Amino acid sequence: MLDNITQLLNTLGLARRSGRLIIGQDHVFAQMKKNEDLLILLVNNSSKSVQRSVSAAVERKEAKLIILKNTDRETLGSNLGINSVQIVALPKQSGFAKKIIILNDRSDADE
Repeated sequence: MLDNITQLLNTLGLARRSGRLIIGQDHVFAQMKKNEDLLILLVNNSSKSVQRSVSAAVERKEAKLIILKNTDRETLGSNLGINSVQIVALPKQSGFAKKIIILNDRSDADE
């Protein structure tokens, strides 16, 4: 059976192939400016400036944040078929986002 992190990364890959995944800080922040409710995922080695920008949005209730504790930029990027990426997002009401929230809650419970 796959662990929760692997399942989460696989779900992100499916979301990318379906066209629902928003990849990269420019695209994520552009969607946030459109007032779209997002689930934002940050890798554990994301830059401080990106963390600050995302934290401000979360405080304004514009987004929900999940930090991928055991995942770095290269791991996330390779799972998505790109070089490296530090931030991705999904519309909060999408089925992919709901599944990722469940998987993240399970992985937190396992720790």
